[in-house]
Amino acid sequence: MGYFEGLTSGCFKITPDGRRLFFPWGILGSGYAIASEEGYGRLRQQVKSYLISGMVLIIGSLLFGGYALEIATAAFLIALYLAWMCYLLPRLKHSGEKLSLQESMTSRAHAHGAVVLWLLEIAALAFVGSGIFVLIVAPGLWFIALASIVFFGLSAAMTARMLVLRRRTADVQR
Repeated sequence: MGYFEGLTSGCFKITPDGRRLFFPWGILGSGYAIASEEGYGRLRQQVKSYLISGMVLIIGSLLFGGYALEIATAAFLIALYLAWMCYLLPRLKHSGEKLSLQESMTSRAHAHGAVVLWLLEIAALAFVGSGIFVLIVAPGLWFIALASIVFFGLSAAMTARMLVLRRRTADVQR
């Protein structure tokens, strides 16, 4: 599928009885039942649009305004999401079900697709390698190099985990 489809999939779950659940706080909160197939499709598209526009705004604010504008943009996006959830969640039925990290990662792994996951894995490992290179060549930038190694190392480990989950659950219908 695609990168943003994969991110979006981590917020949704279809139960064995066919109910469609939305987890606005991911694995940290409980789910909300979505009444109709149409509502489910619309909410998935809205979450996906929020993620895309949020990423564009964050990257744009960093490129054109620096860290202060990026922090302000992130705060605005968080406030917007909270306001949206305050409006949306009272209209949905609270299910009380939880989303496990394994379920979220498996759903994302299948939605991303093998090609996207492999590209993400290669890119993360390349950034780890770049961090090691910077650490060797310019030790004065050790903090940036170490941050790159840690962040992209964790990203590579998570992506590797999703590749394993994708392979293990290949026979499960999504």
